[in-house]
Amino acid sequence: MPLDNNIYRVLLDSDWQLADLYTFPHAFSQTYAFVYCLDSELDPRDRDRINTALTDYPWKGGYSYVNIYTVLQNQVPPPERPKIYSIQKSSPGWLDLVLNVDVAIQVAKSVGVLLGTAAAATKTYSSIQRTLSDLNVHRQKNNLQNTKLTQAEIKNMMSMSNDIAKHLGFKNVAELHKQTGNPEVSLKLLLAHYRRLAIMAEFVQKGKAALPEKVSRNG
Repeated sequence: MPLDNNIYRVLLDSDWQLADLYTFPHAFSQTYAFVYCLDSELDPRDRDRINTALTDYPWKGGYSYVNIYTVLQNQVPPPERPKIYSIQKSSPGWLDLVLNVDVAIQVAKSVGVLLGTAAAATKTYSSIQRTLSDLNVHRQKNNLQNTKLTQAEIKNMMSMSNDIAKHLGFKNVAELHKQTGNPEVSLKLLLAHYRRLAIMAEFVQKGKAALPEKVSRNG
């Protein structure tokens, strides 16, 4: 039986569709792994495995950004990977998860930050997407897909990374740049993180879930 201080309770309410039972846990699990491995002081199982993926993946399409979550989830130590301890869906209900509670709280705070700056975050995200889309068109038009970023582009990517990170409560932007070796990859990872946090934020906004930012500790 897990210790009480290893259990994090997500509060459930309102009407849930069957698909929600996949969508919410999937987004939570991916976000938890992202925070655990890239934005906490905790040690993943194999930091070199993560760094190798961050530097060696082609990052030319969606596959790399989806697959990195599998890498991150596998590098969370097994005892701290989210597992369902109990679930009851009524009004209200709950989802008790066995995991690293500090990371879960950090995820909850990130969702809170995003909800608190929702309009600005959406505007920032859309602006970055337009910039990246325009850059991609320019590269294709001029056959520059394999060209390194210019200094101006590097500066812009780093600035946009900071802009989106502040809406996600993500602290380790500089370290992420070191790990990827490419601010464009860092930026796109943060955009992927945004999309998953936005899924959970929608559940909270609709009253389907509540993510406590404080947990009472026993023992």
